[in-house]
Amino acid sequence: MQRVASAGKLWFLGAGPGASDLLTVRAARALAQADIVVWGKSLMNDGVIEEHARADAERVPWPPAEMADIHAVYDRAAQEGLVVARLLWGDPALFGGLRSEVRAARERGLDYEIVPGISAFNAAAAALEIDLTVAPGSSRPLVLTQARGEPVGIRELARHGATMAIFMIGERSEELQRELVAGGYEPQAPCAIVHRLTRDGEVVVTCRIDELAATVAARELDRNSLVIVGPALDDDGPEFKPPQP
Repeated sequence: MQRVASAGKLWFLGAGPGASDLLTVRAARALAQADIVVWGKSLMNDGVIEEHARADAERVPWPPAEMADIHAVYDRAAQEGLVVARLLWGDPALFGGLRSEVRAARERGLDYEIVPGISAFNAAAAALEIDLTVAPGSSRPLVLTQARGEPVGIRELARHGATMAIFMIGERSEELQRELVAGGYEPQAPCAIVHRLTRDGEVVVTCRIDELAATVAARELDRNSLVIVGPALDDDGPEFKPPQP
């Protein structure tokens, strides 16, 4: 493997939603410089690496690599003056564990740079042909959250009547459906489930909120899926009715 003359460096790159041509120009240039590429194999197309990484770059897919393996790569970068590209799905600042990654770089005295990327919720809006922040006749906030882990806050967030982009729904679709309705969304209101956007096996499906869990189960969409719900999906801009205290 060819060595670089510069000191070791970590690039934290937003890899976008998965397609190789949705990297930013800056991310593609940084990836082309890397001696070692750490990438989420299950979250992006192989073309991201094949088209942009050096042919002689060492490749570390995760999984099967674990954080201990990735930190070992960082140690090598510090000891041997290597350039490492750490590809993080979507945008590094959205559920990418960026703070812990930066801490790992600082602890090793490594230079680092963060390159933002296109998030899955941006790709979802494009696929659905909607404006996430403007409903017909009004403007409503956009809420970004996740469903995995403790389900704290979904019901309270739903009370605002905002458009919500809910990442990583996993196996929580039944609970998510209940919390959205309890928070004030009408059971018959539309929602969208987007799965593996911009990659092989892409699915974009709309349904009623009270059909959310059944649709996820029937289409096996419990992995790598994002749910969009709220006024941005409704062409008629129905009135939101929050629950009474």
